[in-house]
Amino acid sequence: MAEFHLITDHIARLELPIKFAGLIRSSVSVWLVRSQEGFLLIDSGPPGAAGEMVDAISKATDGRGPKVVLLTHGHYNHAGGLTAIRLAWNPPIASSVEEEPFITGERDYARVRSKNPAYWLGSLLMDTTPWSIPNVQAVEHGKKLFGLTVVHLPGHTPGHTGYFHKNDRAFICGDALMNLSGRLSRPLGLSTHDMNLAEHSMRRIAERNFAHLMPSHGKPIMERGREVLFEYTEKRKGKNRSR
Repeated sequence: MAEFHLITDHIARLELPIKFAGLIRSSVSVWLVRSQEGFLLIDSGPPGAAGEMVDAISKATDGRGPKVVLLTHGHYNHAGGLTAIRLAWNPPIASSVEEEPFITGERDYARVRSKNPAYWLGSLLMDTTPWSIPNVQAVEHGKKLFGLTVVHLPGHTPGHTGYFHKNDRAFICGDALMNLSGRLSRPLGLSTHDMNLAEHSMRRIAERNFAHLMPSHGKPIMERGREVLFEYTEKRKGKNRSR
């Protein structure tokens, strides 16, 4: 049975299985943040793992569930469990202002303009979900809630958002970065509409004073997260200058 594992004083991680384009096996993490106000859930995983996610949340919160669900963005493997969570506890759903219309179904990722040819291919291959989540609350950049600060990190999606936990010195970065086989990488090109903007967002993460870097794909980088990110962004600068 899947369960949350505490990785800092206030943040627990649940790893759920996914398939990219229905073929490539991988995993995605969702995060449960504890505070005096209660529990906050970041992302909801893919629809295929919604049942085990709800069971894990119920066990971790003694059945109380989350007070609110925050999304890094609305891709199917990050927001696919929203319906199950709403049926279980009906908490408020929140995202950045720019991401909100993709959650409510007013906009479609496949129609986002992009100069990245891989993104056009990805729109044909990647799984999608016809979202119709009503009454999504928009959170402004810089807003503080449940010990977290909202940080705008566009590029992977127009309203992609990360969350900085100052007390735990942790940065939950969603798909702004991936940690694949122990190495940092840019977000997947097939699902990233603006890679230049995504690279800028990677550098913005390093502006925060954190120790633990927590991507959605791959294991968290504990203690040395910011240091590893600096090293990676410096290498990216060198590659970009040599082109």
